[in-house]
Amino acid sequence: MYFPKILFFFLYLTITTFSFGEKILFIGNSYTSQCSRSIIDLFKNESPEWELTFHTKGGKDLAYHLADPTTKPMILSQKWDFVVLQEQSQKSGLGGKFSQGFRDAVNSFSTMIRKNGSTPCLYLTWGRKAGDKKNPKVYPDFQTMQKKIAYAYLEAGKESRARILPVGLAYSKIKQQDQALFESLYKRDGSHPSEIGSYIVSSVFWGGLTGKDPRNIKWRGGIEHPKAFRLRQVASASLQELRVN
Repeated sequence: MYFPKILFFFLYLTITTFSFGEKILFIGNSYTSQCSRSIIDLFKNESPEWELTFHTKGGKDLAYHLADPTTKPMILSQKWDFVVLQEQSQKSGLGGKFSQGFRDAVNSFSTMIRKNGSTPCLYLTWGRKAGDKKNPKVYPDFQTMQKKIAYAYLEAGKESRARILPVGLAYSKIKQQDQALFESLYKRDGSHPSEIGSYIVSSVFWGGLTGKDPRNIKWRGGIEHPKAFRLRQVASASLQELRVN
């Protein structure tokens, strides 16, 4: 007579234990928010049990978010599995007080995130398509800008023991392989990601956070199949290169 109750209890335990996915909090600016639709759609199709939350404000850096009174309560509001941090697109590699401010913010965030039982991650962004017109001596072209940004993120990652999501490395690989495809990664401003650029961002995030190979992603968001597969190949190669090095 107790069998149905025991069976129901077993089923309840099974559902409550396995029905919830990982939780991700993204903190950044427009480089994150303008990709959010693509990120959400990719995870919805490939890992529907995962929960994604975005805390962004255009043009702001990590120091701003660190001082923002709404950020810490959000981080501590629940146990996120991953918290993804994105710096303002120019500051990390500028050197001097800008690079130092980036490292200090990453370290402060990482300490807070780890104390909450979560894993800090760094969204390694990309150089602007033709370099930075506001900082031409520091960033005269894409490759120079990308190398400096990548170095800053990788060093900050080592210091804070944060996981790196190497989107900028994928951008660099595409530039080396196909200039036309590289240019299509950007919107007209030569800075923000296009639909194709957002797909690379989403593929790197999915692979870097789930631990799965982006080449196995089925969703392609309206991008023609050969191009989408090529982008996923580059995302996979960038993640693999980071693991090897």
